[in-house]
Formats: sequence, structure tokens, C-alpha cells
Amino acid sequence: MPYRPRDIYRGRRKFRVPLTILLFTLAVLLAGGIGMFFFLQQYMVYDANGATLQLPFGREEQVDVPEGVDTPAPTFEPVDVQVVWVNPDFEDVDMGAWEKLKPTQGLFVAEASVRDAEALATSVSAAQGSGFSTVVLEMKDRTGQLVWPSNANTALGYRTMGNVDVTGTLESLHKAGLTVAAQISCFADNLLLQHNWSFGLRYADGELCRNEDGSYWLDPYDQTVRTYLTDLAVELADMGFDEIILADLYHPIAEGGFSYASPPAAGADPVSAVCQMGRRIVEALEGTDTIVSVRINADSLRNGSGELTGQDVGIFWRLFARLYCPTYAEALASDKELATEQMNGGDADARFVPVVGAVPEGSKSYLVG
Repeated sequence: MPYRPRDIYRGRRKFRVPLTILLFTLAVLLAGGIGMFFFLQQYMVYDANGATLQLPFGREEQVDVPEGVDTPAPTFEPVDVQVVWVNPDFEDVDMGAWEKLKPTQGLFVAEASVRDAEALATSVSAAQGSGFSTVVLEMKDRTGQLVWPSNANTALGYRTMGNVDVTGTLESLHKAGLTVAAQISCFADNLLLQHNWSFGLRYADGELCRNEDGSYWLDPYDQTVRTYLTDLAVELADMGFDEIILADLYHPIAEGGFSYASPPAAGADPVSAVCQMGRRIVEALEGTDTIVSVRINADSLRNGSGELTGQDVGIFWRLFARLYCPTYAEALASDKELATEQMNGGDADARFVPVVGAVPEGSKSYLVG
């Protein structure tokens, strides 16, 4: 039997049309929002206070002009400008922190002993009773783990701070008439890279740069790295350290070269990269009672590899108060002679400090590690 259309039951559709309209409207709004988001990116301005949106219209500032004063239309003359990028010149740098230096006889206390209260107390007692004038505490080694509970932004953000309070040790050493120095590893840092690999220095093929002992190296041009190291030095100075010794302030060497996350416009230059970092820390501590020194590689001194490692001895003498150099008894005299040939002033016995395994004969300054 044939059927008629009116004999077929059809469900009610009273919600279908409004729902379709609603979904279509939401899709249009979503697409428009995404498009607007990407379109407005060109008008975002980022500065130290955050990000602001500056649209092309409404930017004109209204200036009140007194009555009766004509405001001529602005005229513009074409100007030929040539922008030239050059690396900073260090020839005129002389921080002058060496003028009143006296010879130093230092005892080096490694990071592991600084963390151990009993070992630290033993070292302090040894320094007070063995004719040392200075105690050098290693506050940051190549692992990147800080000894003290730092409040630096990067330390808090990446959890690199320690938990050892050394202020009591500093006070007791100062009361005993000793000076106290803090040594920190600069560009060698494993912990920071474990939290953020983008901070690492890379070879030309993109592989992370790693030292023979397994230490990873930070990118010397990375601004976060530079700010982090400067903040640590300032913090240690505020804690009462008399001297900051910068270790691992040098650039590795590789035949294939390196790639940088933020290379300078003038081209990468190891001397510029290393010395800029050192100068930034020294300038940050200007006006304080804390001097800044550096620990150099013997190879940079003996083999003239400063242009490759960035440790230009001539510039270092003008930047830093003292140069600490690992050496041994047979090479001590020649190393001192090489170093002082480029010294800009002061007493070589006070400014050149050999790092040795035992107290050397005939040397007024030394660091026993």
C-alpha cells in the first residue's frame, strides 16, 4: 500500500536551528580573535616594565600652544647615516683597584668543605694558626650548585641556591684579622644548563660545548647568564666578602668554531665576550669595599693563547685587582715574569698570586689549595 508523506513521523527540530547559529557565531568569533591576536603582535612594545600595546592611531601628544603663537609645520632634512658595529675597546680601561693592595697568603677551601661545618671549622682553625692572611671559600664550583641561599632571580627561578649560611664564618675570620675571598665558577655550570639548555655554548654543529671533565659551558653572550653572574658577585659582596675571584672566566677553543644564541652584530670575539663579562662585574662592585680578581689558565699566560681563550693578560691587569695562576715551583719565577711584563701598575708581589700545592719559598703572595 503506498504511503503518503503525512503518514511518516518526524521528530521535533526546535533546537537544531538556534544551535547551528550559535556554533557558527562562536566559530566566526574564534577565527576573528586568532586573526586579531596575530595582527596586533606588530604593535606590541616590550620594555623593562613589561609589554604594552601601542596602536598606530591615537599616538599624537597634544601640546598646549599659547594664544598668538604660530606653530610652523615641521620640516625634515634628509641625513645620511652609516651604522657601524664594533667590539668594545679596552685600551683605556683601568679600574684602579690595585693601588693599595698588599701581598696575600691564602688558604683555599673547596666547595665540599665549605658545605661541611666540621671541615670548614678545621680549615678556619688552620688558617688562623698557620700564618695565612686570607681564606678563599669556593662558593660556586663547576657543578653550578651555589653554597649559600641566594636570592638572585635566576637562582630562585632555576633552584640553584644552596642552604649554607657562612656569615658567622666571615665574622669570626674578620675578628681574627683575616680577609675572606669568594671564588665562583663563571662560564662552567652544569646545573643551570640542566634546567635550561638554551643557556649553553654550542659548537658550530649545534652540539653543546663540554669540557674534558664533563663540565658544560654557558654562552658568554647570553644576557641572562651575564645578569646571573653579576647578581651573584654583588650578593657575595653584600654578605661581607673582601674579594671575589672569578674562575672559569674564559672561552673554550674548538677548530670548527662556535654558534651563539645571541651573537653580537660585530661578530663573536672571545676576548670581547670574556672581558665584557669581567668588566660588568667589576663595574657593578664599584663604590664597595670588595675587589674583583680573576683566576687565569696557565696556558693563556705561557702559550699566548689569550686571543682564543679571551684571557688577554694585558686587559686583565687593567680590569682586575689580582691575577691568580695555577703553577708549580719550577715555573713560578717565569710565570710571574710573563705576567708582570704587561702589568699596568702596582706591586707584582701583591697582584700576581701563584696557586700552588704548598707554600712556595721566596714568594710573598700565594694561594694554597
